[in-house]
Amino acid sequence: MRVSDRTRQRVAAMAATTGQQMQTIIDEAVEAYERELFWRGFEQGYEQLAGDTDSWDGVGAERGAESPALRDGLD
Repeated sequence: MRVSDRTRQRVAAMAATTGQQMQTIIDEAVEAYERELFWRGFEQGYEQLAGDTDSWDGVGAERGAESPALRDGLD
């Protein structure tokens, strides 16, 4: 995998500051970006769902049907 000189220098500086290996820093950065993309897609899906009245009503009905299970006998 190739990266720009600037990116390599930035990762090297982080490695020097944190004492972590450069590979670890890159692995963690990719994992963080992956999580960001997941949640961004999740939020976009909900926004689209909320824009469709029939589908959003279905979500509300499903949540209503599940709500008794969430109480676990608590008032």
